[in-house]
Amino acid sequence: MQVKLRTAKFWIFIILSGTLFACLSASQVEAKNMFLGFKQGEKSDSVPEGWEVIPYFRMVKNKLSLYKDGKRTVLMVKSIGSASAVLKRLEVDLKAFPVLVWRWKINRVVGMAIESQKDRNDSAARIRVIFGKAAAKPSQRTPDISKFFKSFGFKTEGIEPRGFKIDYIWGNNVSKGEVIDYPGSKNHKMVVVQSGSKRAKRWVWEKRNLIEDFQRFFRKSPPDLIGIVVLTDTDQTNEGVIAHYSGIILMSK
Repeated sequence: MQVKLRTAKFWIFIILSGTLFACLSASQVEAKNMFLGFKQGEKSDSVPEGWEVIPYFRMVKNKLSLYKDGKRTVLMVKSIGSASAVLKRLEVDLKAFPVLVWRWKINRVVGMAIESQKDRNDSAARIRVIFGKAAAKPSQRTPDISKFFKSFGFKTEGIEPRGFKIDYIWGNNVSKGEVIDYPGSKNHKMVVVQSGSKRAKRWVWEKRNLIEDFQRFFRKSPPDLIGIVVLTDTDQTNEGVIAHYSGIILMSK
């Protein structure tokens, strides 16, 4: 009888230990990764929950939609002579989460794009990372100011935060791996992580160490990560592309 009791206690201990280990493992994985991917919100079936639309002055907006690809929610962007973005505002110490991972897919590149020229700087897909000393907050305008803007037909929507910026782009005219200045800005770099249509119409995973990239491009240590922008733009070339984005994750290594 005592032997059976000891055996039962032993298996109870094993089961409880296994459950505790599983819980600890899950929490450890959670601590090592920060998932920023998309989730369908209650307020909109096209703007991901926790993200906001960033329009650009006098530009037609892209058409956004969300769909499921297995367990992942994907943001699909249709851009025809248009440009707009979605922004995730953050306040992240890059020492804890230095690595950015994401996946994307395009149907074609912007064939007339010349990334180094201000009047042709379009891209089928772009992930913009913004660095700053303090978390950026949505602009707060008084009701009177909002009414003033609306009286002239301007919508007072989100504004992209200021700071150092790195664009990871799917380019056309520049070779993969090249780093160029964003036209007209000294604190804004563009990295060509994919180029051309060879890998179009398929999902491609990307991984970048943000600390290493910032130090390489700006010759100093980065401030906090304050925003990630997802952007497809065809406003300058007036072409049409479709881009898909998902799986945006900040990782500890």
